[in-house]
Amino acid sequence: MTERVYMHVGAPKSGTTYLQKVLDTNRQTLADAGVLVVGESRVDLVHAGMAVREDPRLDTLPETARQAWSRLVAEIRAWPGHTAVLSYELLGGASTEQVRRALADLAGLEVHVVVSARDFAKAVPSAWQEKLKFAFTQPLEQWVPRPEEDGPRAEWGWRTMDPAGVAARWGADLPAERVHIVTAPRGDAARDELWRRFAAACSLDVPGLRTDVPRANESLGVVAAELLRRVNERVGAPISSSREQATWIRDTLAHGVLTRLGKEPIGLTEAQHADARERSAAAIATLAASGYDIVGDLEDLRAGDVDGRTPSQVTEPELLDAATRTIVELLLMVREAATVPTPGPVHEVAEAEPQRGVRGRVGRAGKGVARAATSGALFLENRRLQARLDALESQVQATRMLQLRVAELGDVVTELLLPAAQRDQEATAAAIAKYRKDSL
Repeated sequence: MTERVYMHVGAPKSGTTYLQKVLDTNRQTLADAGVLVVGESRVDLVHAGMAVREDPRLDTLPETARQAWSRLVAEIRAWPGHTAVLSYELLGGASTEQVRRALADLAGLEVHVVVSARDFAKAVPSAWQEKLKFAFTQPLEQWVPRPEEDGPRAEWGWRTMDPAGVAARWGADLPAERVHIVTAPRGDAARDELWRRFAAACSLDVPGLRTDVPRANESLGVVAAELLRRVNERVGAPISSSREQATWIRDTLAHGVLTRLGKEPIGLTEAQHADARERSAAAIATLAASGYDIVGDLEDLRAGDVDGRTPSQVTEPELLDAATRTIVELLLMVREAATVPTPGPVHEVAEAEPQRGVRGRVGRAGKGVARAATSGALFLENRRLQARLDALESQVQATRMLQLRVAELGDVVTELLLPAAQRDQEATAAAIAKYRKDSL
């Protein structure tokens, strides 16, 4: 049965997506070694995080969403192996009381808390662009990350980005040695160094793990970020719910197109940089005196120099060029999606198409764009396989029609070759007429 649980609770934009992808890629290998990767569905983790933080948005979701945390707890307790790892970055915003209630559900298990963190100066523009993916419109130069005291809903502020505050809340009732601070290495480190640090914090000494996972949740360049912000100023209903924003603004536009339009880093104002330097110095001092298990170098957290322009310095010609390229990419995505055969028999699609009309085809194309943006290579492979299946089915249908025609022709020939005395002239004429109508 489960003996130990590692709760990886953030911080956002500290390499969490990469770590979660490595965990998911190696789910079976870890399971064979007695380690459970908690939560097979990302949606379950999101809903569990909302339940722990008592997010009022849960009230609008089905009962299954509200029970997500309870299901994860049951999954942990039912695991026959020795260790479970749960990773969801926005758990870091929970209050001390919310943490106590969540950990009470894990009573009897050896709970460890893992907090990953990065250079404070780089965390600020990263958090701002994540907000852009949900229709945020405030310019970076005017944005101030929400402070610790703003409570559990301050998902993209210092409450979740400052590891000292997250560790204090999540580790309030735990021995210091069970609180692990993992620092994200700076840019010149080996690609898998962050995983090595995380694995050391979670005692994941499992050979044969794959760490060469595809990059995910890539950052926007400064031009693309400013373009997205301006798009958000024009976007309204029906792209107003968080689900619609996630599908169309984040997955389709930001991740599907804008991340490929350049990687120029986003800069900060001097005031923002000074604030990051002050906060990082305070966090480093607090963590150094905490007795927590530090995996990495606390100096990795100190706000370093930020090379790059602020979004307000992007020129109009740059934005026009990026917008034009974005339109071309979206047009090609819609075109490709519109030419993908709809799943189902070819003859059924052909019969239904006239009734759907242009509006129906555009709707299916839009859904295809969303699938392409959110499923990547898996969707493309599935699409190729579906096209092949449709082609094979079309061949089968053609073969069946040919066999039917041959059978009908045989009947006609047999009828014509019968002795005249046995031939029913009227039946023969009817058979010939039917054959001509159906086959010629």
